[in-house]
Amino acid sequence: MFSPLLNILSQYAGAVLVGVIVGLIFKAYFASKVHNKIKNYQGEIVKSHAKILELEALNYRLESQLKNAEKSFSNERAIAS
Repeated sequence: MFSPLLNILSQYAGAVLVGVIVGLIFKAYFASKVHNKIKNYQGEIVKSHAKILELEALNYRLESQLKNAEKSFSNERAIAS
């Protein structure tokens, strides 16, 4: 009575096992690809953030120079009047 069931299981058990193993390999492969993409995106975000901080510092220096230039220009204009 259990003999036909055992025959079916023995015939397809290898194929099912190979399918499960191949599925796990594909899952690991695609997980590593996604992990690498996330790592690259994080690197790009860090670079962009560093550039933003650099540009903000430059903007601050230029605004300071502009304020100093406006003060000296208004002083020269007051003296010339």
